[in-house]
Amino acid sequence: MNIRHLFGATALIGTLALLPSMAQAQTVTPPATDSTSDQTGVQPAANSDTAETNSSESNDVIVTGSRIASPNLTAPNPVTTIQGAEFFQTGQISIGDQLNQLPQLASTFSQSNSTRFLGTSGINLLDLRGLSPQRTLVLVNGRRHVAGDILYSGTSVDTNTIPTDLIQSTDIVTGGESAVYGSDAIAGVVNFVLKDHYQGIQLRGQNGVSTYGDGQASFASILAGKNFNEDRGNIAVNVEYAHQDQYFASDRPYLTQPRSFVEVNPNGAPGNPEYVLYNDVRSASYSNTGVVRFGGNSLLNAGIAPNGVPYYVPYQFTPDGNLVPLTGQRVGYGPNGAFIGGNGSTGRSGNEFQIQPQLNRVNVGLVGHYTFSEAFEPFVEANYSHTSVFGSGSSGPAFINGTFFADSREAIRLDNPYLTDQARATIIANKLLANPNANVGNSATFNVRETLIGLGNRSEQSDRDTFRIVGGVRGTFNGNWHYEVSGNYGSFREQTEILGNLNAQRFLLANDAVRNGNGQIVCRSQIDPTAAVGYANVTDPNQAAVLARDVAACVPINVMGGQFTQAQRNYLLQNTTSVGKISQLDISGYISGDLGQLFTLPGGPIRFSVGGEYRRETNYLQAGSSGRAGLYLLQRAGDVLRAGVRR
Repeated sequence: MNIRHLFGATALIGTLALLPSMAQAQTVTPPATDSTSDQTGVQPAANSDTAETNSSESNDVIVTGSRIASPNLTAPNPVTTIQGAEFFQTGQISIGDQLNQLPQLASTFSQSNSTRFLGTSGINLLDLRGLSPQRTLVLVNGRRHVAGDILYSGTSVDTNTIPTDLIQSTDIVTGGESAVYGSDAIAGVVNFVLKDHYQGIQLRGQNGVSTYGDGQASFASILAGKNFNEDRGNIAVNVEYAHQDQYFASDRPYLTQPRSFVEVNPNGAPGNPEYVLYNDVRSASYSNTGVVRFGGNSLLNAGIAPNGVPYYVPYQFTPDGNLVPLTGQRVGYGPNGAFIGGNGSTGRSGNEFQIQPQLNRVNVGLVGHYTFSEAFEPFVEANYSHTSVFGSGSSGPAFINGTFFADSREAIRLDNPYLTDQARATIIANKLLANPNANVGNSATFNVRETLIGLGNRSEQSDRDTFRIVGGVRGTFNGNWHYEVSGNYGSFREQTEILGNLNAQRFLLANDAVRNGNGQIVCRSQIDPTAAVGYANVTDPNQAAVLARDVAACVPINVMGGQFTQAQRNYLLQNTTSVGKISQLDISGYISGDLGQLFTLPGGPIRFSVGGEYRRETNYLQAGSSGRAGLYLLQRAGDVLRAGVRR
């Protein structure tokens, strides 16, 4: 377990007269009363149900990124403010997907992009300027929020955990915030300002499907708030439920044929670009049934592209195990290139390419405060979120290319009993061996480059629980001096079950197939003790016993053609579980105001803010015991990501 102790204190001093070069806030709603002011967010207007403008109040606002109140709605950096009601004007159910439509934000982790990494299905992480979510700080009412992912970074907030109908506005500030918040705000800050004077009851529901009759998205919410004791206090509660269905690229005609840029000229020039956009692009290196091409770096008897550059000539296994040339228009520079059309794999058929995961979400949020006097106003915020996500992250549980496992058993020998006579003759005649210059014999090998989609998609079932509570006091004294002291605690728990995780050791044993004395196809390790070798990356102290069990239960496989039986899937694939936790404790306090009672400069009184903060965060991730031992490919990848968050 890694524990980070952080303590920071800031003292900010500025003058009332801002420099002319400082930009005015782009969109700011003037406040109705001082009691609605948020500590570090743009001061929100009162809720529309109870709004009464008080013209006697100042138009000073406190802008995200500084606790110094500024007049005339000005700020040293541009501030974009999105009113909460605008989130209701689309059919989307995720705040992050709606914010990603703004030019400041990259859709690095929208719902449709969330299945690219392990354990990230269904999360929405904001990414200002495309500098990565780790450099975009997400706040709620100007205060930090516990992270919502454990495998990708362990630091980024999942916006799905923020109650939607409690949002009054969202402030976006790009640049210049790292001086206030640290390196996690290098790209900027996104601050969600919650309603704190809501009165009434609001019911909201929506349901819709795509033009293609799939991708159903449903949302239901109830928001109730009440002022009490002559409007000195307020409490509001929001409960919401959201659901979205999964759908795949194969359901979209415009996605079934991949479009991509292909490098055709490394020295691009006017009229002769470096990259060209093509439609129906298919890989020249991998397929769902297996591709074989010249081994190593050899281009012996290679094809010649129109630009005179030689390229590999690939052959593809058919489902019945024979080898045929990959067809289509060959494009691209260098030995790999790509095909336009033809018989290669698109990676878009069936359930290969998931566009959106299935998600179910329940959020409960509460805000409240009571004003005993201008100088003493206790407040509380709390929210709980539970999300359940099912996502498919890739085509198959893994891919092979002959060297991926760094184990010779990944390559296929010419005496493999599954190899057809036609395929063997094609390999020899076209010199497709891993070493084209090697002597042809039973032990000679060739490499199969294949996405193992025949084993089924690698999928993830994730359940995430997020809890956060904030309590504190704030007030105004000495005329226009403001203060706040608050305690903020949050916790995040995730359990992710990887469904169909490939056991690397079993794959290598099963891929090395031979015939026994009775002519039956078996695993070589079952008749040759010297072939009963474990996977080199396994560090389990019980490896000898595990290896013995794997050899005894071994079911030989045939990767040439991409066809697998249920018995082979049962042997190779196993479900593994990872459990992660994040906790955050943040205690902060500040005083801000101006020194106008003492003296005034020509540009106005000196404004100041002095405060301190103590923050303690813990990140913890435990993969299954087999994952820690290195047996499972995706758990090993998860361990690498886990190491990345332990800083």
